[in-house]
Amino acid sequence: MKNKTKKPKKQRKRLHNLPNHRTSKLFVVRLDELMMQEWGIKRIPLRVDDEVRVIDGELEGVEGKVLSLHKRTGKIEIEECTLEKKNGATYYVPISPNSVVLTKFGGKKMDPWRQKVIDRKEKLLTEDQLEKTATAKKGG
Repeated sequence: MKNKTKKPKKQRKRLHNLPNHRTSKLFVVRLDELMMQEWGIKRIPLRVDDEVRVIDGELEGVEGKVLSLHKRTGKIEIEECTLEKKNGATYYVPISPNSVVLTKFGGKKMDPWRQKVIDRKEKLLTEDQLEKTATAKKGG
């Protein structure tokens, strides 16, 4: 999303009024190093039921399943990330998607939409590598 204003009020308004097809960009997360090597991509949009590890903040190192994505606030809730209030009630701590790493895809099998994204990125990488080798052979 390209903001043409520096005013926080207008930026918050644009984030609040984002259409659904653009909110998925708010929830793009990095993959774990092992998954990066396995799938050949670095980042992918987060979904409910994915398993993530917190890499930053008070709850660093906690792993759990994503329970919900709050599109208005841009935060996620993770199953294992809870704190207790003074009255004894527990609540899920809202965490920024920038502070987590995807460790496992949710569901029993790969989501077809995600598979298309992975295939498209792999195709771009292979075309880019072919171009580099062709320019290297020419001496450029």
